[in-house]
Amino acid sequence: MLIKSKSPIIDRDISGVLWDLDNTLYRLDAMIEHAFNHAVARAALSLGVALPLDEAVTMAHQSYVDHGFSGYRFLQDYGLNRLDLHHRFHDYIDETVIAKNNETRDLFASVKADHALITHGSRVWALKVLEHLELQPFFPDPRVFAYENYDFESKAKSRKPFEMALSSINKNPETVVMVEDTLDNLRIPHEMGMTTIFLHHGREPAALPDFVDHTMQTAQDVLINVLKSPKA
Repeated sequence: MLIKSKSPIIDRDISGVLWDLDNTLYRLDAMIEHAFNHAVARAALSLGVALPLDEAVTMAHQSYVDHGFSGYRFLQDYGLNRLDLHHRFHDYIDETVIAKNNETRDLFASVKADHALITHGSRVWALKVLEHLELQPFFPDPRVFAYENYDFESKAKSRKPFEMALSSINKNPETVVMVEDTLDNLRIPHEMGMTTIFLHHGREPAALPDFVDHTMQTAQDVLINVLKSPKA
């Protein structure tokens, strides 16, 4: 079922937030996407794929466009081990290509809530990004859940990452919001009783699945509208 976009007004008392990382706590732009594709290409070549680098980068880009994952074609066409590519790929990314946002950091410091992170990226990458963005104080290590920490079970298909994150902040789902830039990853949190927020970064869709409770543009909007509201 599709619905029209919903307002950012939330009528629950919220004390916890589960966050996605890439394109959620920070905005993916063309430079970062290119860095991701280049990193996947370099990782694939280091694992034995025999292609010129420019062709590998093009393959990574097309894999992202077609499948939402830059490494998809390398796994399917060359039989690379997913775990090997996962860790090697993140070793080739420089987190400093991400622009810092001091306003986001200051908003985190100003709100009262417990935060946890669930990412399909690697733990090494997640911790590097949090440190670079100066958000690490709000995401202690036991509240950071990378793909390998929940056995590569997709957020679109498994409750495991959400159960682990909820347990880490010791919250009932009814008092927690899940913030994502990927629609399918909000289905399970909604089924579990969490309030779901889709971040659209100014590209708000005309219609949304009914498991999306609210839409907002940026992480700052969540911090302001949800956690700094009179109910917070």
